[in-house]
Amino acid sequence: MNEKTIKKLQSIVGKSSLLTEKEELHPYSTDETPDVFFMPEAVVKPENRFQIIDILKLANAYKFPVTARGGGTGLTGGSLPVSGGVVISFEKMDSIIDIDNKNRMAVVEPGCKNSTLQESLKKEGLFYPVNPASMDSCTLGGNVAEASGGANTVKYGTTRNYISGISAVSGNAELWKAGGKIVKNATDQILMQLMCGSEGTLSVFTDITFRAIKKPAESIWIIAPFKDIFKIPLAARKIMKISDPTMVELMDKNTMRYCEKYLDTKIQFSDFHQLLVRFDSDSKNLIEEYAVKAGDICLEFGSQDVLSADSAYQQKKIWKIRRSIHDAIAHLAGPVFEEDVVVPQSEVSELIKKAYRISDKYNMPVTLFGHLGDGNIHVNFSKSKNQKSFEKNPVIKEQLFDKVKEIGGKVSGEHGIGITKKTFFAKTIDPGYLKLLKKVKKDFDPNNILNPGKLAF
Repeated sequence: MNEKTIKKLQSIVGKSSLLTEKEELHPYSTDETPDVFFMPEAVVKPENRFQIIDILKLANAYKFPVTARGGGTGLTGGSLPVSGGVVISFEKMDSIIDIDNKNRMAVVEPGCKNSTLQESLKKEGLFYPVNPASMDSCTLGGNVAEASGGANTVKYGTTRNYISGISAVSGNAELWKAGGKIVKNATDQILMQLMCGSEGTLSVFTDITFRAIKKPAESIWIIAPFKDIFKIPLAARKIMKISDPTMVELMDKNTMRYCEKYLDTKIQFSDFHQLLVRFDSDSKNLIEEYAVKAGDICLEFGSQDVLSADSAYQQKKIWKIRRSIHDAIAHLAGPVFEEDVVVPQSEVSELIKKAYRISDKYNMPVTLFGHLGDGNIHVNFSKSKNQKSFEKNPVIKEQLFDKVKEIGGKVSGEHGIGITKKTFFAKTIDPGYLKLLKKVKKDFDPNNILNPGKLAF
């Protein structure tokens, strides 16, 4: 970047939407990934697609990199400008363009927060099920870029199951559109799905259309504490056969202790590993029946008790604990290896065993939580009290990822590849897939302008 390109950027977005001073740029140099820092040379805040097109035209002319950024809640450094250049922040493109109740569709700008859409749809009796723990601060454009999931995945699926339309600008500054307010589409859906999980390396989104569903009338949650963590996956697999639970979550006892301390509140059975299950339906009798069956299964596999929550107040308290987990670990465990590996549901116990072996071998406490119903477990290694320093030894990641690959899993279920998993992504992915992916990148972004240094690019 030089004075000439800075002036040209200012002519596109205006002086108030261009940041170049170091103290202004600093907040855009990090996300939620521990110990990762890359300073941009400029930040722009466009207000419409035409400004985005002009920014990318300029980037191609002067060959500077462009990194799109949503809420900055990523955990793998996916939105960080590793090569400097310009960050596009969507702070001024954060609106809901349209909520169409007739078609159960919502059109949003990429900077719109997940929770903003959730609350707006609720007023219309509609429901957007994708609920990352960071939903109050993460953006929907970021959710698409990272193929975000969340606790509701078991029943409702992930972000990619709800995208019905998209407008975007490719790396060579060409506007393209696909889909619309339609549920079924065998015409132009392929590119929309390609964008999901692309981490901003192929196109910059300008607006996205999401499908909503009717909000279920009733829900019931159960919590079951276990002494033996290996009994929980067994109980969960049997519970999954009852019906389609909305949520099947694992929280080990270390997780519960961190949450109790972080929230400064007593949590019942915090010294036990816990299984959290939720059922949704329009029939209260039906979900109560499911809850009783699930509770019996938990007791069958050695649960100490079964707690039930069917009121909004009780459920809000439980969800507050679940959503606080990342912050609790980040604040109280110190530096952490945080991985979101995904394995077949039947192999979760093998993953847990491997995590414990690594923990014992390197004298590093491990905290386990996550989406048991879809095999997406968050594995967190942290420094023990008697360790003087904490070195992020790549051997630890390699051992964990090797085991994940061995049992048919992948290195990320929802956090993406970003910077922190790039090396392991290249090692664990199929070579033929990688070759094709690079060809796709070349077609969308021939000058490697968009988010270079991520995925395999």
